[in-house]
Amino acid sequence: MANEITKILDTITPEQYTKYTNWYAEQHSAFIQSGILVDTPSLNQMIESGGLLVTMPEWSKTSLTDQVLGEDKALETGKTSAKKQVAPVLYRGTGAAYTDLSAIVSGSNPATQILSDFGVYTIESDQEILQNIIKALFAKGTGVSKGALTDTHVSDQSAAANPVICPEMVIDARSILGTSRSKLVAIAMHSKVKAELEKQNTQTKHYIPASESKAGFDTYLGMRVVEDDKLLPDADGVYDTYLYATGAFGRNTATPKDMVTYEPDRDKAKGNNMLYVRRARVLHPFGLEFTNAQVSELTPTNADLALPKNWAKVREDKKIGLICLRHKISADIEATTPPVTEG
Repeated sequence: MANEITKILDTITPEQYTKYTNWYAEQHSAFIQSGILVDTPSLNQMIESGGLLVTMPEWSKTSLTDQVLGEDKALETGKTSAKKQVAPVLYRGTGAAYTDLSAIVSGSNPATQILSDFGVYTIESDQEILQNIIKALFAKGTGVSKGALTDTHVSDQSAAANPVICPEMVIDARSILGTSRSKLVAIAMHSKVKAELEKQNTQTKHYIPASESKAGFDTYLGMRVVEDDKLLPDADGVYDTYLYATGAFGRNTATPKDMVTYEPDRDKAKGNNMLYVRRARVLHPFGLEFTNAQVSELTPTNADLALPKNWAKVREDKKIGLICLRHKISADIEATTPPVTEG
């Protein structure tokens, strides 16, 4: 069995591994399929060149005013200012030891099964990174503990007379982006929030399940629904539901020189087969800058990405396609409401 496992691991090349995991993510990631995570070709060369940070030029809107023409009257020129988006290159890896792969080897295509496992890992890793960045951007604190988008991109309805999520709340949240609200294409929510909207759907008909959707996936108010049980409520039962615009995040994976992305190994004495994989990637919210204020390792950990002090805005508010809606669900309110006693 060990020799068979070794043969399987050795048949996969680093190029095949990278190509397969990228393809797998494109086929199975709701964030990629909905257009939230987009590839930015110019970043690939930067990643391949090595380094800890990549810089993307950013220009503010040119200040232009309509001027009345007159004899010998010079036109005034508007100005723009150069800014920059800075993103960290995330160098990550993982390893697995295969001592008993009988379940995999007995399959019809064990190499594909191994690659599929790492494909799932790739998607889950991307989502965890994204969630930690979102956590930082919308943090409720004060000073350096407050998120860069907390004052401008949050619709907090948790203290409203009726704090239960509803279509009107979502529509109001979308209006934060003004005329750019049409770019919002996905809404990420906890499964209990999804259940709330499904229950309301008997009357509102705003939630369209995949079985009835021409798009082939669940939609709410025309936006793709991304279900994520890591979007847990806080101690007060307040949920954060997120609205994403097309191209809200850049996502690039490239291979710097001397990085081995896929590396099998074998401990002959113990009969263990090991597999090590590595990635260099950028996953960055467009319109923001990673300030690198506090980083605990050579490159940022997920905990570092979740620190509000590490992020700052560089774009105008309506050009940043991220919205947070804070609300509650009826099930939690009913559970905490004391019963009415008759005197």
